[in-house]
Amino acid sequence: MNLRTFRVRLVTAATGFLLLLANLGAQAEPAHAPAAKPAAAQSNDSAKEEALPPVLPPEQFFGPAAMGYAAAKGCAQICFKLFCYCGCDITDNHKCLLDCFTGYHGADCHICQEEAMVALRMSKNDESLATIQKAIDEGYSSKYPFKEESPALKHYKATRKWQSNAAGQASDPGQSTCCSPKK
Repeated sequence: MNLRTFRVRLVTAATGFLLLLANLGAQAEPAHAPAAKPAAAQSNDSAKEEALPPVLPPEQFFGPAAMGYAAAKGCAQICFKLFCYCGCDITDNHKCLLDCFTGYHGADCHICQEEAMVALRMSKNDESLATIQKAIDEGYSSKYPFKEESPALKHYKATRKWQSNAAGQASDPGQSTCCSPKK
């Protein structure tokens, strides 16, 4: 495959992905659907959403960068609760994955892009936040470029929805297993 064919296929795939994301975001919930939360909880969630910094428009990027920005935009609330393991917590003072896409950092970083795409895919499959965090942590923590954990990483680990026990095994407070101790 020559370079021109590769570029055409890459742009075609990226365009298709962006169109898919646009269609998913444009689908409205039916009017007859019951509210999942009380109105007070919904207003608190929308206030939190409004407080999040906006993701840069994916249309100003191409290829994997455009897909990363589109994914972050499609699941901004989840990206806000994920840690980015590329080291931008130290280099750019980022606190969460969402920070990578509110500026231009995510345009050049494949780790940020991949984490956002995994988060979007898993959220579209109705995976829990704990499950998404665990997948990102297990898949990308080995790429963290620093020996010592930053304050941002320590804070994330203390507040994430899943924790590993002393033996290094993951525990999800929302799940019980056959081997978990009885309470």
